[in-house]
Amino acid sequence: MPRSETNHSADAGLDTCLGDPRLPQHRLRVLPEWIDGNRHMNACYYLAIVKEPAMAVHDEWDYGTAFRARTNQSNFVLESQVVHLRELLLDDPILVTTRITGLDDKRMHLLFEIHNEQEGYLAALAQYLVIHVHMGPPPKVQPMPRDLHERLCQIHAVHATIPLPPGAERLHRLGTRR
Repeated sequence: MPRSETNHSADAGLDTCLGDPRLPQHRLRVLPEWIDGNRHMNACYYLAIVKEPAMAVHDEWDYGTAFRARTNQSNFVLESQVVHLRELLLDDPILVTTRITGLDDKRMHLLFEIHNEQEGYLAALAQYLVIHVHMGPPPKVQPMPRDLHERLCQIHAVHATIPLPPGAERLHRLGTRR
């Protein structure tokens, strides 16, 4: 697992051109085992990159490990998508920002911006559609508890004021039938 660091405030000293500082931010580096025969990061690792940032924001929003232990509830990823914009190379420093782009009583859309922090460019976008579940057994879809939903609505309201990054128009609306 990559060594990483999470920052959640504008005081983290980040260059704001790399993602809005109002969004949770997570840092890591491209590891040697992620490099393919073309000498760039293999496509399969872009979703791996967002795992730690996703876990960190779930904990920050009290929808992670402690929430699951306390309530026997969690969420599962239903769908995911990656839009590749520019390549990442060995040891490139990566900055991932996370935002909620959609929310209802059972589902949440998360958008991850994957930046090359050193070169200052957006390398990729990844998104998840997650669904709320009671862990059971067996796991069963159910609405989020009211306090969680209200907390996530407040976070979503802040995120909705931040313009979407370039390339976002290439994302599919997850959870819709085509």
